Amino acid sequence: MLLIILFIYGSCTGSLLVAMASRYATGGSYLFPASHCDTCQTPLTYWQLVPILSYTLLRGKCQTCGRMIPAITVGVEVIAGLLATTVTDSTSLIIVLWLALWGFAALCDWQTQTFPGWVSWLTTGLSLWGQSPVVWLTGCVLLLTIRLLWPHWHHPTIGDGDLEMMVSYSLLWGVTSTAQWLLAACLLGLWQSRAGTRIAFLPDLMVSAVGWWLVL
Repeated sequence: MLLIILFIYGSCTGSLLVAMASRYATGGSYLFPASHCDTCQTPLTYWQLVPILSYTLLRGKCQTCGRMIPAITVGVEVIAGLLATTVTDSTSLIIVLWLALWGFAALCDWQTQTFPGWVSWLTTGLSLWGQSPVVWLTGCVLLLTIRLLWPHWHHPTIGDGDLEMMVSYSLLWGVTSTAQWLLAACLLGLWQSRAGTRIAFLPDLMVSAVGWWLVL
């Protein structure tokens, strides 16, 4: 029963993250207006806002204009629900919160190749929870260094947000796990990359992070 409750809470959180990322991509407010179809702007009723179930009942389409609802919406709801079921103590709660925040950033990056800077600070804070003062100082210095230097690099080969996630991940899991995580993410990036195109790498990093957490 507890797992079902956790899954429901998680899927609701996933639905919220998708909505917030969509608002970020369009430059809209996170709070207003109420949930609506992005195409026809029709407000959604309560039964159209139930995670997973509403998507299934609507057959993945807006009831008013018939526009397809992105499949990633229900995908994120399911994954977020599964992540929530892994919460068993304070440590796993911190990790799931960390994944949720970076999941939001990955959704933003996927649509705009940018994400809100506060995500990096919050996730770094979670990564440093319970760490020694030396680790705190190291993490903050690395994050500040990235923030200060990257704007002056005219043609970076990797985004500053990607590096910030790497720093945060290494603080949370350590060097060995970070190497494995990066290898899987790079393979995903190579699989979808095309010559001369710039890809959003944060979603690949996120998929790898979720995979390692759920599988291992």
